[in-house]
Amino acid sequence: MSTDKQEKISYTLRGRRRIYVDDDHVDGDNLFRVLEWAMLTHAQNEADMQFLIDYEKGYQPLPRSKTVRPDIDIQVNDNVANQVTVFKCGYVWGNTVLYVHRGNKDMQESDDESNRKQDIGVTMLNEMNEIEYVQYKQQELARFVEICGMGYMMVDVRPRYNGLSAFELITLDPRNTFCIYKNSAREEVIAGVTFRRTYYGDVYYTVFTPERRFEVLNLVSIVDETTKQRKEVNIWRELDRSGDRNPLGMIPIVEFERAPDRTGCFERQISDMDALNAEVSDFANTIAQTTQEIWWGNDFSLPVDENGKPKPPVGGQWVMTNTISGGKPNIKPLHSTLELDGVQRNIESKRNLILQKCYVPLQSEPGGGSTGTAMSMSSGWAAAESAAAMEERTLFKGMMEVANLEIKCIHTTVGLDEDSPLLTLNPSDVLPKFTRNKTYDLVSKVNAMVTMIKSGINGRAAMETVDLFPDVAQVWADSMDVVTRYQDAIINRAENTYVSAYTKREDAQNSQDRAGADTSDQEENSPITQGFVQNLSTVMRGERRNGSDTL
Repeated sequence: MSTDKQEKISYTLRGRRRIYVDDDHVDGDNLFRVLEWAMLTHAQNEADMQFLIDYEKGYQPLPRSKTVRPDIDIQVNDNVANQVTVFKCGYVWGNTVLYVHRGNKDMQESDDESNRKQDIGVTMLNEMNEIEYVQYKQQELARFVEICGMGYMMVDVRPRYNGLSAFELITLDPRNTFCIYKNSAREEVIAGVTFRRTYYGDVYYTVFTPERRFEVLNLVSIVDETTKQRKEVNIWRELDRSGDRNPLGMIPIVEFERAPDRTGCFERQISDMDALNAEVSDFANTIAQTTQEIWWGNDFSLPVDENGKPKPPVGGQWVMTNTISGGKPNIKPLHSTLELDGVQRNIESKRNLILQKCYVPLQSEPGGGSTGTAMSMSSGWAAAESAAAMEERTLFKGMMEVANLEIKCIHTTVGLDEDSPLLTLNPSDVLPKFTRNKTYDLVSKVNAMVTMIKSGINGRAAMETVDLFPDVAQVWADSMDVVTRYQDAIINRAENTYVSAYTKREDAQNSQDRAGADTSDQEENSPITQGFVQNLSTVMRGERRNGSDTL
């Protein structure tokens, strides 16, 4: 145990390292050299990720050993790392990231019919992802990204189209996967690698380049028969069919980063968590030591056994004392009194501080009559939303690459109907959609959406703006005809109706109709905002008409 603790103290994490090589590309000539160089860096990343995964699962040895009364050594870990990870996986990744149509007017020339087919194509793309269990696989990806700071997803062409999904969606373990970057200003990804280890120690590597797919076996150390010493000898061997053409023309492995420095969600607070675990363990040891107190006696003797050694007292046994001239027998427990209330408050404060540094809201709301916004600010939800929005922008790149690969698989699949809306999709037509707090302030969102639709805003854009529906593409596909007819009816009525004074007043009144009351009504009725200012102006005008300039 002491060895583990020493290793833990000296273990420092600074984010995962990118793997760079000076080669412009990877092919059969430099494959082994590049792969061997890349494995040196990946081995360091793999050790860091394994440490973080074990730490989140609860393997958190204390940073120091207990030297006083080693018979009472209770080791407890609060495992705040797991709480942070669960919150991040639920808040940032809880709603499946789906795709929406970017817009009708884009770089591709299109008409109403093609736009309609693209809307349906995006819906079908989301259905294919659901067939591939995208909800579960994104949660797998989320745990790796949040704990390790990075994760990988692979999109491969389905060998035989089954009429459901044209691609295979696979979540890869970052401990067995990495990407190789070109050492240049553009930092292009020139290869993606995934490998597996067998029970017998063999390692099978699959290396993807935009042109080829290589299958490689092993790099092991063998014994030199002349010196009987182990020598590091390259015995890389390519397997059958290694070097086959990559049908996608793209690297099918996509790398996700949680942050630009590629750190985990709790990685920066590991030292604070170790200190919290030590304090919680000390608190448990204090209670145990108080329960099992050491007794102190003065001027008394214990019974002896047949060898003349004193017998220790046991429960329910009398202790015989002898009074010495001038002395007074005394027996009492030896203990130190600690303020446990202060220790508990310190533990709670330290725990809340760690959650605050990790941008995790407090689960116990503070008391008082604060407004909803103030409560959100004080308990950390506003900070959590800000951190999630920043992480979303970093994950956007990976989600777009996955969408591009899925569309590429669709276009290379044999068996799809030539008139399928899926074939009308281009990478520029698709946009990943992150959804959080779908039902927050529901009435205001509905009012805003209805107002935008009445004003002629595209219905799909209105739905995306209010951030209410998890799958905007599906809702728009189901509602597109009704919303379009509704907007056409408003335009036709405006063009064919004689505009009179009465009609103007009626239209002005109708334009203010809403689906329900929202927070904007509070301003008119508030005594300290608009309502008070209007009443004050009326009073002042009346006073001036009466010849007085004072209230």
